[in-house]
Amino acid sequence: MKVQNFSTSHFAPGDRFEAFSLRIGSMFDMGAPDREEATRFSASIESLNMGTMLVSAMQTHEFVYERSRRRIVRDFIDHLMIRVDLDRPPGEGGRTRSVLIIDLGQVSERNLTPEHNVSVVLPRRIFGSHADALARLHQTPLFHGGALFLGDHLVSIMRHGGDLHGPIPEGVAALTPSLVTTCLAPSAGHVSKEAQGDFELALLSRARQIIDDRLASPRLTPDMLAREIGVSRSTLYRIFEPAGGVARVIREARMKAAARAIADLESGVRIGDIAHQFCFSSDAQFTRSFKAHHGYTPSEYRAAVVADRGWTSAVKPAADGRLFPGWLANL
Repeated sequence: MKVQNFSTSHFAPGDRFEAFSLRIGSMFDMGAPDREEATRFSASIESLNMGTMLVSAMQTHEFVYERSRRRIVRDFIDHLMIRVDLDRPPGEGGRTRSVLIIDLGQVSERNLTPEHNVSVVLPRRIFGSHADALARLHQTPLFHGGALFLGDHLVSIMRHGGDLHGPIPEGVAALTPSLVTTCLAPSAGHVSKEAQGDFELALLSRARQIIDDRLASPRLTPDMLAREIGVSRSTLYRIFEPAGGVARVIREARMKAAARAIADLESGVRIGDIAHQFCFSSDAQFTRSFKAHHGYTPSEYRAAVVADRGWTSAVKPAADGRLFPGWLANL
């Protein structure tokens, strides 16, 4: 079991909001409070990595979050988050008030995160044919008995997950998607069937899949991508414009894939070979690009993984925020 603890108490009052914003920045953008609110801001997050499932408990001041179309195109995160909103912290017997599905592949406009919640992040693929039914519940608060039952189960995982060892965490993670589907998918029939995204979002989904599949190919170019999805170059550039262009999206996808490869210690692959695998012209270019994207060099990242895959609150706060995005990328 891998555990990470984050707390704004490690930071000076004036830096706490920014530190927390960076911590959740792997998935969401936060609405900026005024200076006085930022100074008073405090938050803590405990996260468990259960292999195919990330579970987190958050205690925080209420804050506004959003996930824009720009973020969706850029970060390649295509998971489902199930957030359980509580009346008080889980460690103090917090009870489920409602359950919310946040589809990280859809836009989330400005929404409010409550003070106490437990969230579970699961890859979309794990839900198979039920994923679309769950996605239709995006940002719809659920209060029915099945949702509340599921919420209690997820809170229980958070309360006791840190004490699970051996094959138990993997087994719990394997069972949870079926429980999510059983408790929530039947409700999908009562939700109006809105469009599943416009034509351009469908094209983006196809383009992202091609990019993911061909990151190691030097032939992965905007022209090739336009041919593969059957659109003109001008259409391709238009749909990728919010993310800064096709070339930038490809480069950032390679950066994420390179980080996963560096973190795979069992493979024994040299960092220089990873640079070559993902089509960087030299080790120096790879190092510059990796640091510009992730904030640290490839060797620094691997050293951190080698030192301790399960960073805890004993680690310096500056390094603490690096772990969860790595977990998310490898989910």
